[in-house]
This record gives sequence, structure tokens and C-alpha cells, in this order.
Amino acid sequence: MKTIRFDNWLLAQIRALPAAERREIGQAIRSVQESFGQPHLHQGIGLRKLSKRHFEIRVGLDLRLVFTNEPAELKFVFMGNHDEVRHFLRGQV
Repeated sequence: MKTIRFDNWLLAQIRALPAAERREIGQAIRSVQESFGQPHLHQGIGLRKLSKRHFEIRVGLDLRLVFTNEPAELKFVFMGNHDEVRHFLRGQV
């Protein structure tokens, strides 16, 4: 199981959220950590590949967490709704 790392900006954003939302995010991250690399489990948790480097996990209806698969860890780099994620990805090359 890979370790989890957060971009500092994202960690600050998560800490500013209400406790209930933070719990949902924590559950989604644990699901990714437990099932990443096992494609038959991805469908049930809302995991999707966005680009060559980026993946997303859905948290509820509107919130998405974007992460990259690094050799030793899953690095979470962005959080936002569908449009914000699209905008973020356009800035990544």
C-alpha cells in the first residue's frame, strides 16, 4: 500500500473545511490507498484517470481530489469541482 502525501496548498484547503467534509475526504483517500492498482475495485469508488499523470477521486457529488501516482506514494495536488479540475489540468503540461 502506497503512502499518501499532500501538496501544502491542498492540505491548508482541506483543514479549512468543516469536520464532516474532512471525514468524507479521509474516507475517499483511504479507499484510493487501499484499491489503487486494482482496476476491478476502481469503479466502485469513483476513481478515474484524467491524463497521463493525473487521477481523480470523487467525494460526494461536486468535490473531486486530483492526485498523481508517484513511485512510492500517491500525491494529492488539487481539490475542486468539475470545472475547477478542468482548469487546473489545462495549466499542467
